[in-house]
Amino acid sequence: MDQELYQSLCDSLDVPHSGMIQLNDMSDDVFRIEWPGNIAFTVRGTKKSGWFYVERNQQQVSAVFHYCRIPDLRTIGIMQNLIDEAESGKYNNKKTLSDRIQDVIQQRQLTSYMNKTKWLELINDIKAIPYLSIKYKTLFDEFEPELYWTVIGDEYLCHMNTAVIEWFKIEDVIKKYSRRGLLLEPEVTEEKVKDKIQSIFEKYSIYFEYERNSGVFTVFGYR
Repeated sequence: MDQELYQSLCDSLDVPHSGMIQLNDMSDDVFRIEWPGNIAFTVRGTKKSGWFYVERNQQQVSAVFHYCRIPDLRTIGIMQNLIDEAESGKYNNKKTLSDRIQDVIQQRQLTSYMNKTKWLELINDIKAIPYLSIKYKTLFDEFEPELYWTVIGDEYLCHMNTAVIEWFKIEDVIKKYSRRGLLLEPEVTEEKVKDKIQSIFEKYSIYFEYERNSGVFTVFGYR
């Protein structure tokens, strides 16, 4: 725990009477106020950078705010506003991500095909195949993404909650582009990775479908 940041926040923030500051040197939290009903205001990071938010049942229910140094007056003001909102009961019945996922599943009568372990195994292995083309749709996306992007360029993939993935598509060819000068089109080389991808699915007993004409694998999170 960053003692300097912790002390700075203790000195700067007004803690409501019904909230209680919690100390836990084993946690990533540098500052935490808890209320009855599993509501908490949490600050994570160091004196140089970090983020803060309100959570319920250990899931974020407010916007997430970032800071880049020991909080200045503006940041302290935002923190105090979140604390006052939590004290007023604003987040007591706010739906968590898990609540929202269950709402969608029930409304659309979906069946789960994957679990967290299988998603993590799949993502960990496909990350080892640079420039692999992927796209996915979450339960909250209204439309299917039009274009594919690369695993190596998706910073969110490693941190996302996999429970929101409705389906995940992978192309069986890796395309690499080599520049040949300003006036010439890039040279394109292709590498077939169909067998490599399929072996990953078989390794972890992951159900998939393969579209032969388009060369695309689809893994369903829900259906």
